[in-house]
Amino acid sequence: MIALLLPAVQAAREAARRMACSNHLHQLGIATHAFAEAHKKLPPHDYGTPAATGGNTGYDRSIFYALAPFMEMGAVVDGGSTALAGFQPEMLLCPSGYYSDPPIHPSYNSGASNYVVSSGDVVTYWKGAYTAAGVTTGPNVIEDSDYDQLMPWRGPIVARDRQSGLERVTDGTSNTVVYSERIIGRVSAGGGGKTIRMIDVYISMAWPSGFGAVKNPREDSTKPILPSVCWAFTGVGGDYIQPIPTGSAVSINSLQGHTWYNASWAVVFNTIMPPNAPSCASMFHYMSGPTSNHLGGANVGFSDGSVHFISETIHCGDADRAAVLSGASPYGVWGALGTASAGEAVSIP
Repeated sequence: MIALLLPAVQAAREAARRMACSNHLHQLGIATHAFAEAHKKLPPHDYGTPAATGGNTGYDRSIFYALAPFMEMGAVVDGGSTALAGFQPEMLLCPSGYYSDPPIHPSYNSGASNYVVSSGDVVTYWKGAYTAAGVTTGPNVIEDSDYDQLMPWRGPIVARDRQSGLERVTDGTSNTVVYSERIIGRVSAGGGGKTIRMIDVYISMAWPSGFGAVKNPREDSTKPILPSVCWAFTGVGGDYIQPIPTGSAVSINSLQGHTWYNASWAVVFNTIMPPNAPSCASMFHYMSGPTSNHLGGANVGFSDGSVHFISETIHCGDADRAAVLSGASPYGVWGALGTASAGEAVSIP
């Protein structure tokens, strides 16, 4: 009798966890609309003030920091860095969104997040790489003349004060992605023959010498990460290929979701790789889709506040194409759902 009941109990628990994750994404959607109503624009990534003005955030806060006052966390934001350190917003955690118990690893000392914001169908740039490359006017501050080129997000959310309102979403708010689930990455990614699940960590690849001198590497289709390159690391049963190729300067990293309030790769995804696919990074690029412990896909939030479960088998277009700056997405239905104003009114599958 117990053997018969156990699968039913497990299924019921997973259904409850999946519903909780979906509800949190819906609440993020409500908070986003509340922010837009209050500020007459959508919340940006890289939220804050220019460092040169003496502001204490210097464009280094995430969209969740911007939304905090609309999620009953205004006091934490008002308390400054001291209040932020170690604070864990419960609504940013999915009950099944981590690898194992305890849900938050002791080394996550800044609070974690199971939810990430979409950059659309483009590989995500990391401002720290541009700091290293010298494309700045100061620590982590990219020149305004370079910023639109270096951070050309194609989803509803853009970086800094380039943000506008919902009128930006001309492809339709009901079919434009803005948030998704993402497994909180493990601090230790395994290795040495241990299982390395694709939903837990990402592959970090080497880049050619002199790559840092290229201001916009995505204009050269030989330099960005292509989806086909990332797919090549797929192993058996949802794991990365084992063993990781030696001599290839490839390593495993685990940063996703580690800090909810910092503007970084940790709280960003893109609509290139489908749910639960491999994730890859190089010096300038980060390619990562939604991941979850739900069977077959992940919950995704849309610009109208609705939440839909997106399958791992969603159409993703041409895996050998580099991302584009304008026009239709090369990444099929999934890529089109990520664009806010590319003239692609696709239906949610």
